[in-house]
Amino acid sequence: MAKDLFNRYIWLVDTIYSSRGGITFEEINEKWMRSSLTKGDPLVKKTFHNQRKEIEDLFDINIECNKSTYR
Repeated sequence: MAKDLFNRYIWLVDTIYSSRGGITFEEINEKWMRSSLTKGDPLVKKTFHNQRKEIEDLFDINIECNKSTYR
């Protein structure tokens, strides 16, 4: 279970980082649905925010949203 969560965190950081111009939650969710880490379930916003907070705690990476572009 811990390995699965860690892989999800790495996937999320990599997905956001590789989208240099920013990425919306909807775009993240589209990529998530095509990921091998999902079992066909969409990424729920609450789960995303929980993972975002864990990423900040574990890796000191702050994932923020630009309110003017939602990226």
